[in-house]
Amino acid sequence: MKPIFLSLILFSFYFQAFGQKVEPSQLQLDLIGKSDAQYKAGWIFLGSGTALSLTALVIPRTYDYNDGSSNNRVISFLGWTGFLAIGTSIPLFLSAGQNARMAAKLSLESQSSIQPIPIPGQPRHFPALSLKIPL
Repeated sequence: MKPIFLSLILFSFYFQAFGQKVEPSQLQLDLIGKSDAQYKAGWIFLGSGTALSLTALVIPRTYDYNDGSSNNRVISFLGWTGFLAIGTSIPLFLSAGQNARMAAKLSLESQSSIQPIPIPGQPRHFPALSLKIPL
């Protein structure tokens, strides 16, 4: 009885191992998409913050030289908005990298063996451990 039970367990592991095919999970695809969106948003915030900060530096302090009116309110608004936009881009880049690393995972797949001369009795597929890194 023990040899029959042991052989059934071994055969079930054998068939289970060769019958596996794991597609990328929906969570993994969502993380890749989220990472791409955060990376793009990070570049948008960095570029717009840089443009606003440079605009604040280029604007002259006075806009009417006859009565001495100043642009200090506009300059400070553009400068602070640019500074905050640049500061916002940093966490976006960090979370995009974290989501990309989380999406890279180990998966078990059934790989086909490439043999120039097929050997009779040898399986054509074998279980393989693969690391998927989305770029």
